[in-house]
Amino acid sequence: MRARVSVWVLAAVLLTFASRPVPAQPPAAAALNGTWTLVSVEENVGAEASTRVPNPRGLLVLDGAGMIFEAVTRLDRTRPTEDNKSLTDAQRVFATYSGFWGRYKLDRKAGTITARAEGALSPAVMGRDLMRSFAVQGDRLTLTASSIEPHQRGITRWVWERVPPVENLSPGYRKVVGFWQHVVEKRVNLTLKTESATTRGPSVIVYTPSGYVGVYFPPVSAVKPFAGAEPTDAEARDAVRGFVGYFGALAVYPGQVFHHVLGGISPQGPQTLKRFFDLAASGDEVNLRFPVGRNQQGQETTTLVTMKRLSGERDMLPAPAP
Repeated sequence: MRARVSVWVLAAVLLTFASRPVPAQPPAAAALNGTWTLVSVEENVGAEASTRVPNPRGLLVLDGAGMIFEAVTRLDRTRPTEDNKSLTDAQRVFATYSGFWGRYKLDRKAGTITARAEGALSPAVMGRDLMRSFAVQGDRLTLTASSIEPHQRGITRWVWERVPPVENLSPGYRKVVGFWQHVVEKRVNLTLKTESATTRGPSVIVYTPSGYVGVYFPPVSAVKPFAGAEPTDAEARDAVRGFVGYFGALAVYPGQVFHHVLGGISPQGPQTLKRFFDLAASGDEVNLRFPVGRNQQGQETTTLVTMKRLSGERDMLPAPAP
């Protein structure tokens, strides 16, 4: 009798588990979506002796709308090293900083991700397709370049670590997250009550639900292609002039965001930037307003940047469980 009861109990348990839907394995796109911080960089992959890059830092953001942001720094470019001690300050930027923003596509069968760089510091990167193999293991993402990319020293491999979303994201924070593309920039003289509007090259800000921010603001003037593989001092200075690019930690408050800069091309190093955040009722446009300052003539000035949404919360956060 006991044996018969045990059989019925076992059968009931098996039927219970069998009746539950088996969770589908996440597709490659879902596995890559998220905010990633840099763990390591290795150069000359596949050669007799590969090289580990000392002290790399970086941010990688991939979302479900196919947007990508990448920024990587290495060492302190003001400190001479064996391979860059003869470079000028402007040239050293290209030796120690890399990245871009744009759109990406996955080839799941081949295990590759191809990113189209819409905006970048280097004209050798902007408009280029960058293909890399990818592998996800737990919270680690490994990307390996399929060829030597501009300003890289041999085939490069990057290892990234996923950053989970911030706990208890507020409704205001959820409205902020996403990729935002630059539309127009107005410099306002509050004393004279005048303003001038300018545009930029392909520019973006990304706010992630994991508490990070990435910025690429190249100047509107197109930088001419470099004559060689690496820029001359004059070419490097032209490319860097007017370019704003960094990544950092994000803090969101009612009507305000703070960018705590962790790395970028600014020689000023870490700093905190305050921006007032005015979101349109539609949620698809935002005005970023800089704190009021004074120019050399003592006149009060501010800057107003209008941006349009490229992606948002649903593209950057995992879908809620059914």
